[in-house]
Amino acid sequence: MPKTSNKLTASILKSMTIGQSVYGSNLRATKNKYGTTFYANFTLNGNRYQEKIANSGKINLSEAIQAANLLRTQKERDLNLYAKNQNRTEPFLNEVASIYLKHLEIHQGKNLKKKEQHLRIHILPYLGQYKIKDLHNNLINEFRAHLLSKKGISHSTVNRNLSTLNHLCKFAIEEGFISSAPFKVKQYQEDYHGRDRIWPSEKMKLFEAAKNGQHHPMLYLFLLIGFGTGMRHMEILTMKWEAINWRNETVFLPVAKSGKRHQPLPSLVIKELQNIAKATGKNDGYVFAADTKTGHINDFSRQFKQLCKSCGLEKIYTPHFMRHTKVTELVEAGYPDNIIKEITGHRTSVMIAHYSHLRGSSAVRSALEAWNPLAT
Repeated sequence: MPKTSNKLTASILKSMTIGQSVYGSNLRATKNKYGTTFYANFTLNGNRYQEKIANSGKINLSEAIQAANLLRTQKERDLNLYAKNQNRTEPFLNEVASIYLKHLEIHQGKNLKKKEQHLRIHILPYLGQYKIKDLHNNLINEFRAHLLSKKGISHSTVNRNLSTLNHLCKFAIEEGFISSAPFKVKQYQEDYHGRDRIWPSEKMKLFEAAKNGQHHPMLYLFLLIGFGTGMRHMEILTMKWEAINWRNETVFLPVAKSGKRHQPLPSLVIKELQNIAKATGKNDGYVFAADTKTGHINDFSRQFKQLCKSCGLEKIYTPHFMRHTKVTELVEAGYPDNIIKEITGHRTSVMIAHYSHLRGSSAVRSALEAWNPLAT
């Protein structure tokens, strides 16, 4: 039987032998050849919880007891969130957000990284301490106004944050934390039209500037792929050498917004990739490799904007405008929807059934090769 907390003292710890464990309230201390390891140790609703806290070299007994008590309190609250009686706890937004992100991670939910950023940077600092049932319309409107008061925050950024918040609320309803959405706020109507694009004369300037050696050495390839295929920003940055099929001129994308796919590449892109592979000797790993936690460049937005500024463009674009541009050019050239979707990765339930037999067809290849990055 676990011993009482007054039996787990500093003097007891000193007298322990290797392999011996001593129990206190919510805590277990085990002696090993490196010192003493502390574990949270308690039972709730018939379930035993044991979790490593730290070694004695990093934490003392008092701190270990506090950490164990805190962990028990957190576990008790987590259980009460799902309780089915009058003891059920009304959750705060930051509590539901933590469960929500874990759910997305386990079930490979879409845009996990972006949603985590929305919550961490904007949503939780302003709304995290409110109970989720108290997120009424006026409060959300105040949050929206707060975002717009920040420098550099656009209506589209506000919409993305509200979209994440809406999705979190739907999750809260599904989990039974709330019975219905506490707010209903319309998103801003964005000034987007299918013809939004970077014009040919602007593209010429971007390519010339990217190749002059004063910008990131991989920026030129980034432009070639973005303007040539309309691939999404992160799809480009997570390309791997071993996923390139040189014969078919495609790259396999195992993780993409619309699902895994074989992305066709223009010959101009294939040639540039072959030149880089020959110069560097690389044949595996990320094409846009970098010394980061992910192993690849995580974002090219800043470099892209700097490139626009260095070219003296009237409008400072984001990388996603390359996607807008490619789609617009294909529509203007008269290519049918199924060819465009095969190139850009857009899909619908109607068109997806036709994708497999179109891949590699002369129509797709013709649409890809019709593009010239230096054409005016």
